[in-house]
Amino acid sequence: MKNNYFDLIDQTYHFPQNGFELVDGTLHFNNVDLHGLIQKYGTPFKVSYLPKIREKIRLSRQYFNKAISENNYSGKYEFCYCTKCCHFNHVVRTALKENVSLETS
Repeated sequence: MKNNYFDLIDQTYHFPQNGFELVDGTLHFNNVDLHGLIQKYGTPFKVSYLPKIREKIRLSRQYFNKAISENNYSGKYEFCYCTKCCHFNHVVRTALKENVSLETS
């Protein structure tokens, strides 16, 4: 039976996912050694990868536009970035570059 964390991830998720890779047994994200950063700054450790935020906003818009077209939806649609998920200035500014509105509840 496999019962360490690496094996749990290996059995649960398709890995490596885009941007992630194992290099000499340590996890890297877009060529950044996450283990090294965690050793330096500790945990919990959160990464906000700004290009991915913009990519996901664009992808969401594509999905909504396709659904709107396929269902002949005639109402209004406005994409809002939820600041509750990450309110840091650099993240919000990145989202705003995609002409989104902000949801601030």
